[in-house]
Amino acid sequence: MSDAPDSPAPAATPPADAPDTPDSAEKADDRLLGDDQRGFADSFRKGSHFLSPEVNQYGAVVSIGRADIKALQVGHGTQIFVGQTVSRTSGPIREEVLTWTRERYLEVSGYRALAESLKTNRVLLLRGQPGTGRVTTALHLLDRLAPSRVFPLDSGESLKSLTETGLPERDAGYVAELPRRIASSLSETHLGKLHGLLEDKDAYCVLVAEADPRPSDVFGGYAQDYTAPEAAALLKKHAGHEVHVDDPDDFEDRMAELLAADWVTKALGPAPRPLESVRMAALLAEHARGRNTRVDVEREATRGVSFQVAEWFAGIQGLSPGEDRDEALRLAAFRIALAVLNKSPYHIVAEAAGRLAGRLIAATGATGVRRTSLFTDDQDHRLPALRAKVVPGATTFGQELVPMPLLVFHDERYPSTVLKYVWDNHHRLRDAIAWWLNKLSKDPRPLVWVRAAQATGYLAGLDFVYGYAKMIAPGAGTRPKKNAWRRRMSAAIALDQAAQNEDLRPAIRRMLRHWCRSGSYAARWTAAAARSFTLGRRYLTESLNELRIIGTPAERPTVIGLDDNLVWVAGSGIARLLAFGEIRPVLDCLGEWIRSDRSSLRRLALSAVEQLTNLCGFDLGFLSLSGGNALPELPAVTQKWPLLLTLQWQQPELTEPIADLLRQSLRARVGGYTAKNLIGKWIRIAERDDECLETLARFLPYLVESESDRLRLKHLIDRLQTDWADPLRPEVAARLTDAVHARQERYLPA
Repeated sequence: MSDAPDSPAPAATPPADAPDTPDSAEKADDRLLGDDQRGFADSFRKGSHFLSPEVNQYGAVVSIGRADIKALQVGHGTQIFVGQTVSRTSGPIREEVLTWTRERYLEVSGYRALAESLKTNRVLLLRGQPGTGRVTTALHLLDRLAPSRVFPLDSGESLKSLTETGLPERDAGYVAELPRRIASSLSETHLGKLHGLLEDKDAYCVLVAEADPRPSDVFGGYAQDYTAPEAAALLKKHAGHEVHVDDPDDFEDRMAELLAADWVTKALGPAPRPLESVRMAALLAEHARGRNTRVDVEREATRGVSFQVAEWFAGIQGLSPGEDRDEALRLAAFRIALAVLNKSPYHIVAEAAGRLAGRLIAATGATGVRRTSLFTDDQDHRLPALRAKVVPGATTFGQELVPMPLLVFHDERYPSTVLKYVWDNHHRLRDAIAWWLNKLSKDPRPLVWVRAAQATGYLAGLDFVYGYAKMIAPGAGTRPKKNAWRRRMSAAIALDQAAQNEDLRPAIRRMLRHWCRSGSYAARWTAAAARSFTLGRRYLTESLNELRIIGTPAERPTVIGLDDNLVWVAGSGIARLLAFGEIRPVLDCLGEWIRSDRSSLRRLALSAVEQLTNLCGFDLGFLSLSGGNALPELPAVTQKWPLLLTLQWQQPELTEPIADLLRQSLRARVGGYTAKNLIGKWIRIAERDDECLETLARFLPYLVESESDRLRLKHLIDRLQTDWADPLRPEVAARLTDAVHARQERYLPA
């Protein structure tokens, strides 16, 4: 693909809120991520992965109706109802549903105890995670005691309606799914009263409820905990029922091979619901018969994720104002927040979800604010409803990784699917989500604002006209003020994410080209930042040229007083492109620029080298996003090493180009800063790591070409030895001094 945009036509420019005038806060805050650099890199990698097209390449979203039972047609037209809520309509459960349950049901762990409890007590409180087959188990239990006479029971609005409503049928079974509000208030007394009603009618009842932190024995023997069936066994069970009499002799062998295939396990997902296992069995049977392809199976399996997401949000539409709707909105907000912040600490997701939930509840127009208990939003309740888990992990604290449990969806296809569904199907949510993401973009923590920016870009990629005007342009045009850099960087990240949409990419490139040449200070700053991520790497020659234009403001006819910041952000973009994997092209480009006869270009090159010198080995993590250009995995110890030192240690052919850039930087008029603050930082890192010290000692001779080079480095080591607070240890100083004096044959690439 050509590096040149389709045409140089002007494109949208961010609103000019104020003239480009210097501001002291801008100069103070616009220059450094500082200790947040590691958090920025870590958050960017996570968000890029979960929102990438590769994670959800078959991401078609389905819409479903409002009915409480959702049907799926598979095989020969059989309607199945597995892992779904039970209908509250009158009349018995249809015979074909009960027949299907009898034929295909896989006994769960403890099934016999459940059956005995129901037979003895007539009422069974079955507690477990939603969507795991609780209702199917309830139907199977009741059908054994009251064959073909199983009725749905409306739990009503309160416990009173559950225990005082007359039961219309004798010798029957009843199944009811209890909302959390009723289930949490249920007691042995209530269940005993229901037992009496059932005994009078010679009937049985299974109450299906969510898992409860109270032990089961507080319910007087009426409650039993439900354990979901093992996913592989369930898939095998349903696959066996897909065999038809007219199938070829080797059909079962083909099915066995498919069930053992890794791609099938991946397509099904790490924690499938029973319904998804049923669908997969039917899809594999059709694949074994040659009626569909592997791609078809994978695509339809992904639609199962979309089906689940649609089900989550469709149920909210029919709820009346009140506690149940507020709770449903809180859960919806939590799912959206996890979609944005997947694999983050639980408290971070909960905090963001609370802010969005408040906005959603307020937007419903209900009068007054209902206070909620401090104990209602417990983690054990949330996790099953989110289809998420808490896993061991780490988060950044400054430059360090701190062990921290992280909240993550069971299936990594959920983040993009959730965001796409709510954006495409619930337009009234857009303003609330845009407001919320804007608030998150102002959060000082990179694990929040970076992920919010990426989600903004993903949503803008679905509707760029809305997303750009409402969410990106305000940040891109932020006037110079304190923390303005974060708003503009958020806009840049969002543009980079939106540009993953191939249809939008040409328009975004044209817009950035226009900003680069004719935009305001804020627009040029944002364009430079946007060119330093995935889009910049995709069109490297074009990006380096535009960073050159932005980073040499002295060549423009007017000076606005913020030139230093433009040089810095362009230099930062160049450094980040190297961290994205374009190592040799960036080094070659800087090697040419640093010797230019134009002082503005030398200044830009020096800024880029300065920032490269300040990066650490963990910044190479960006390479995980650079397809086909990743380096071998580095030992964990090198994560805190200086980036350039790590690169030349890993690839010796880079030693001379890197050393040349550093020699030129140290010799420049501003070389004192590079020597004291950056090379000095290298020495401090090496002082704490013997292997790094030896690597640095082997590299230092490459920085010496003349006596002045040697004296400059020797002076730096001497100054660190006499530092008042932390004098350099004598043995470290001696090792580095010997290295500076060493005569070594340098490797010169052909």
